[in-house]
Amino acid sequence: MEVFSKKNIEKNQRNDYQSENPEQTYEELEKENFPDGKRIRFIAELGASSDIEGHFRLICRTWKEERNLRLESSFDRHGEEGLSFLLERLRQTEITDALLEEQEASEELREAVFTAYLLAEILSQGRHRSYYPSYSEELLPFLLRFSETEDDFLREKCLIALGWIAGEREIPFLTGKMVEDRNAYCRAWAASSLMQMSFHRVSGLILQEKTKKDFAKAIQEEQNLQASGIMIEAAQTLFSKKWLSASALEAEDEAQIEKARRSAVRFLAK
Repeated sequence: MEVFSKKNIEKNQRNDYQSENPEQTYEELEKENFPDGKRIRFIAELGASSDIEGHFRLICRTWKEERNLRLESSFDRHGEEGLSFLLERLRQTEITDALLEEQEASEELREAVFTAYLLAEILSQGRHRSYYPSYSEELLPFLLRFSETEDDFLREKCLIALGWIAGEREIPFLTGKMVEDRNAYCRAWAASSLMQMSFHRVSGLILQEKTKKDFAKAIQEEQNLQASGIMIEAAQTLFSKKWLSASALEAEDEAQIEKARRSAVRFLAK
């Protein structure tokens, strides 16, 4: 008589998932307008399946259809095999200078950026794993290249992702984007990513030393109120200060943000 241990049950569940047709399940859920309970179970099933390519194919479908179904939220359950799969997808993608220069991004570039973002997000969640540094180094050239796209939204995603995997040598790249990018939100997310780096691959002390003057310049010159607030919030986290409250930033309180700006610049410009 077989003992139905937790391990056996999980194994049987995986076999059940492998026998199902995920694309058919997706289309059935689509007819029901993706009810939350069934969608969440489907996400779990995709993560438990050994069909990594099938899971990724459905993720790409949601990206193309611009559906925020979060099918990618269980991709980390594929482990290092899933990371290798995503990296190989990026290696097979040819993004030309012409594609980067287009004002309206192609589907190919959009999928490449979303894939790189997903890989960076998963690496961030597993930053204490032994494979984190090596995969980060392999991913960096893709994100640096994609972040030169003319598409502001895709550039934002690249800059956010860099905060999770970038090393010390990428600091000048991000400070440059924080000060000079033509888009206010890209400047803001570059600042936020510099702060995020202190939780990942770069010492906070090194970041303080190498970014202080750039933060002072960016915060002083920023004309967009919300972007200015995000920069101040990033700087105060990195430098352990308290110039601006979360509620004032959320409310876009101009008086409080301007007061915080003066305080931040006074400290950072020293």
